[in-house]
Parts: sequence; structure tokens; C-alpha cells
Amino acid sequence: MRDRPLINYIVENGKFKDDMFVNVTICNIPESLVREFLRTVVNPSYPGISQAIQDLMKKETQKQKKLDTVLE
Repeated sequence: MRDRPLINYIVENGKFKDDMFVNVTICNIPESLVREFLRTVVNPSYPGISQAIQDLMKKETQKQKKLDTVLE
């Protein structure tokens, strides 16, 4: 299966328009860093860690696309 660009899955308002979600396992992250991330980023701003990671991924993707546009 070929990878499809992320833009195929997101509509204008930032909601996902497909229901193909994946589970991700992230290894080798210090527990202290996870606790700090939960305390400083997730708990004050998000209902859970999945929502925080999704939002951060979207923001970083958009930021990189803007950088790529400037460099072209």
C-alpha cells in the first residue's frame, strides 16, 4: 500500500474525515519526560495524551509545510 499524503485525511476545520486510525507505540522515552509532558502540556490543555500528540503533529506538519514553501 502506498503512503498517501496526510492532507487526504484532513478537512478544512482540522477534523479527520476518515476512520482509519492507527495505534502507535513509542519506545525509549524516559518516564520523567513523559510525566513532565503530561504535567506541563497535556493536563492543562488537552483531554488526553492522544489529543495532545495529534495536535502537536498537525502543528509541526503545518509549520514544516510553511518552511518548505518559503525555501522553494
